[in-house]
Amino acid sequence: MLPTAVLLVLAVSVVAKENTTCDGPCGLRFRQSSQGPVRIVGGQPVQHGAWPWMVSLQIFMSHNSRRYHACGGTLLNSNWVLTAAHCFDNRKKVYDWRLVFGAQEIEYGSNKPVKAPLQERYVEKIVIHEKYNVVTEGNDIALLKVTPAVTCGRFIGPGCLPHFKAGPPKVPQTCYVTGWGYIKENAPRPSPILLEARVDLLDLDLCNSTQWYNGRVTSTNVCAGYPAGKIDTCQGDSGGPLMCKDSADSPFVVVGITSWGVGCARAKRPGIYTATWDYLDWIASKIGPNALHMIQPATPHPPTTHASSSHLPSSNPAWYFENPPHAAQSSHTHPFRPQPYPPQHPSQPLPPPPLSHTKPPKALSFAKRLQQLIEALRGRPYSVAKNSYYMGPTEYPETVLS
Repeated sequence: MLPTAVLLVLAVSVVAKENTTCDGPCGLRFRQSSQGPVRIVGGQPVQHGAWPWMVSLQIFMSHNSRRYHACGGTLLNSNWVLTAAHCFDNRKKVYDWRLVFGAQEIEYGSNKPVKAPLQERYVEKIVIHEKYNVVTEGNDIALLKVTPAVTCGRFIGPGCLPHFKAGPPKVPQTCYVTGWGYIKENAPRPSPILLEARVDLLDLDLCNSTQWYNGRVTSTNVCAGYPAGKIDTCQGDSGGPLMCKDSADSPFVVVGITSWGVGCARAKRPGIYTATWDYLDWIASKIGPNALHMIQPATPHPPTTHASSSHLPSSNPAWYFENPPHAAQSSHTHPFRPQPYPPQHPSQPLPPPPLSHTKPPKALSFAKRLQQLIEALRGRPYSVAKNSYYMGPTEYPETVLS
């Protein structure tokens, strides 16, 4: 009989085998944080692989080849990422962007290739919702076509979207937000470490009440946070997922996309998210109905303590890796500092970006922007300056010395 250590190595090598298409169960966490969600603003660091569908959208500066985290996103499959449309208000060209997958820690302003198991990719196409309103943030949803295709593995896997029959997210559910955004208002730069925070779904009528958002929130939004504030998404978290599960046996489902809010973690100013359920038809029209079906939980998991058949080893894809062995923790390591990765070989350098056959979204003309502003003011119950909404991409230097 083989020693236990040898069997463990063999098992890890099998379940970590890569799959180009990322087919298989979605919304499954490979690792979970050992600490409770007691402290994004008010968030806590996560273990590597805790949220394998998280993507860092980074601005690429051609003059010095440096990348700057700007927004978050959700990996849907090997070819598509879901994010917020407003991330591209000022950067609409595909070659302005780089995507980093499988990261727990990112370096702001890095000009070095990422190291395995991280993967860096180009954007082939930016698909912004045709009715996105830059003034009101209405229809704040976008898709990115990735090139070359992402390979799922130990730290990268697809997120789930709601089923068509699910309807708007219902209370109560266990919900989390994640991101590399600011940890407080007016922070100098994004968090280098992926943070998570547990949040509550809040009633839209409450969020739209006079002392809250006073009618600004629409039926295609999700409101999440706490009445007292203190825990919230912030700038740089834009486009990232709001994820919920309704039972211990259920996968996490991305029910919202981080969109806008006032300030960060303020009382009666929770985060506002684009509801993914309202845009399932739109997503299917872009990525294909079969691709959408692959990332939808077919039926709600029954409330039982027995493992469902979808969790049996035979039904998991080759890359499925739910519970990898934990690395030994050093007693003197700071609790909010990530454990160093084991020695890695640099990943293969990214090939030159392919010539895109699709045109990047055109910038809105002054007349069009003025028209949208007039329409927004006519329908808005009160006027608030645009710059009071925090969920824009992070600020990045226009010129940085190499």
